[in-house]
Amino acid sequence: MSTRREVIAPAYMSSLVETSNYAPAVRAGDYVYVSGQVGRDRNLVAVTSSLTDHIAAAFANLVAVLDSAGCSPDDVVELVSYHTDPAGQMATFQEQKRKHFSNSATLPAWTAVGVSALNHPDFLVEIKAVAFAPR
Repeated sequence: MSTRREVIAPAYMSSLVETSNYAPAVRAGDYVYVSGQVGRDRNLVAVTSSLTDHIAAAFANLVAVLDSAGCSPDDVVELVSYHTDPAGQMATFQEQKRKHFSNSATLPAWTAVGVSALNHPDFLVEIKAVAFAPR
């Protein structure tokens, strides 16, 4: 049995689908699988002004992808974050995470992973998610 899949991309990320062979998210049945979102602006340029701004941008991109799929952070059931400096980033990450995931009744399962690098030297944090969002 085949599950129908749909690629999801906010308008400002649509070029990534063609140029980078990258799906910001894929809907399969009742689930939306969001690819890792990094700290870049709507022009797809890395945000390097501060760690807070970088992480805020990564969450903004996550929310934009969820919104394009008709979801919200309350629909997220799993969150995975990748950190190039877990100890140095965690307090700031937690502060930004609470802005989007503050309802204790809808907190997602969360795993934070330390990594040596992401796919660009200016990317410090990457956030992926799975949302349960029946149509």
